[in-house]
Amino acid sequence: MVGAMAVVALLAIHASATQFDAFDRSAQVRGSDVILTGRILSVRCQWSPDHSAIFSDAELSVDEVWKGLPAGDRVVVRTFGGRVGDVALEVEGAARFASGERVVVFLRRSGVVYAPFGMRFGKYQIVGMGAASVAIGAPPPTTKGEQKVVAASVPLARFRTEVTRLINGEDK
Repeated sequence: MVGAMAVVALLAIHASATQFDAFDRSAQVRGSDVILTGRILSVRCQWSPDHSAIFSDAELSVDEVWKGLPAGDRVVVRTFGGRVGDVALEVEGAARFASGERVVVFLRRSGVVYAPFGMRFGKYQIVGMGAASVAIGAPPPTTKGEQKVVAASVPLARFRTEVTRLINGEDK
């Protein structure tokens, strides 16, 4: 656990908020039908009906809803890519989910399932418990500066407050 927190602290140093001034979180919030936290219960990969692509369905148990009305206490988040037997499809920029993972997701309804809004930018992994929880995600597509950022982290409580203000139409 100490090692994970050290990584989070290191990521926070490398991904300061000023590097993300060009990213419009309000557009992400407005474009999402549902924003919630939860735990990934399972991930199942399968062929599309016409056998032309592989997609992954992650079943998520809803813990907390920040925006919208999910279909129930469990939702299915669909992403392109995955592995079926000996065949794998990797989609650059797609969000990837793992069983047991705790996440914050920005979702758009797509038929009976949901899809991450902004692909991998619509998913943040939650690390830690309680007040020490941190949301870690891929950096936005546009960043300032020359520094290469691998991941961005923010305390979960601060992230929730930022998103709630944007939902309520308040500026940061």
